[in-house]
Order: sequence, then structure tokens, then C-alpha cells
Amino acid sequence: MRAIDDSSQKSAAVLRLLLVWKQLPESDVTRMLHDYFLITDDFREMEEQGLLTLSFYGDEYIISPTTLGRLWLEQFTKEGQNHGL
Repeated sequence: MRAIDDSSQKSAAVLRLLLVWKQLPESDVTRMLHDYFLITDDFREMEEQGLLTLSFYGDEYIISPTTLGRLWLEQFTKEGQNHGL
């Protein structure tokens, strides 16, 4: 049996933060969401899914939400409300 890592809650938290701030350095996102263990690979995975973009600036990534990310968060939130979460 394989363990499945459902990172939906983590992704939703990142996207909620980015909707408020529009874009943030990776270190700020990690610091602000200290309840989650976030590493660069988490952000890369979200970028591969089309939920956010990573732009290297200076010495770290700047993270911004995409339109798909906004739509995904809206759907995720709606499903959570429908399931009483």
C-alpha cells in the first residue's frame, strides 16, 4: 500500500496568503505559514500544477498565484463548505 500525501490544505493555505499579498518571497511564505512544513519542492510542485509561478529574483524565488490557482482555491473552498469543513 502506498501512502498518499494530500497537500491540498497546504496548497490552499499558500494560495490564500498570496491572494492577500499578490506576491511574496519564498522565505516570507514559509515564515508566515510556519504551521506547514514548506520547502522549495512544494512550491515547484504547485508551479507544475499551474497554481502559482516562481520567478527567481536576487537570491530567492518570488511566488505569485495564477488564474488557475485562484480558480482552484475557489473550488477547494466551495467543496469544503459543501462537506462541512
